Amino acid sequence: MNKTSIIILTVFSLYGCSSQKKLTTAPPFSINNPSYQQYAGGREESGTGFILQLAVDVEAGNEIKFLEVFFRGRVLEAELKEEGENLQIICNYKYTSEDKKPDIIMHSDPKEEVGNQPPGSINSKNADFPFDLNKDEAVVSYKVITADPQNNKVTYFKITGIKNKPSRIYQ
Repeated sequence: MNKTSIIILTVFSLYGCSSQKKLTTAPPFSINNPSYQQYAGGREESGTGFILQLAVDVEAGNEIKFLEVFFRGRVLEAELKEEGENLQIICNYKYTSEDKKPDIIMHSDPKEEVGNQPPGSINSKNADFPFDLNKDEAVVSYKVITADPQNNKVTYFKITGIKNKPSRIYQ
């Protein structure tokens, strides 16, 4: 290989790495008792969905703006709420018609089942989702607010061990 080929390969490999989102291991906050809970309304217009709750302890002297939470193939808006002396990130996701699985045609004649999608098809994974996460993992994006706005870069932190609370059914 000549020098120009090596330089070109190096530039492309560095460019590819920079487009990936980097996770931090030491954020200026801690997440306690992460959990999510599915819910279903008593009427069809009430809808169904889930609520992701992340109790947050921010280190003294830090001002943090939580942006998004990446969870189960979805990008959720991080809403910070005060509950007494505690802070919580609350993400409420309501399922839409796009989330529902299509009806499957079962017939004794295989020709009648032509429109069925095979399991694990291309549509089942969101190609734009930037992280490869397990079911009990999420990633929080945040900014540490400083006096110089140019230093306020977006940082990502992975949360593991999210517990599934029993579902709630509203009457």
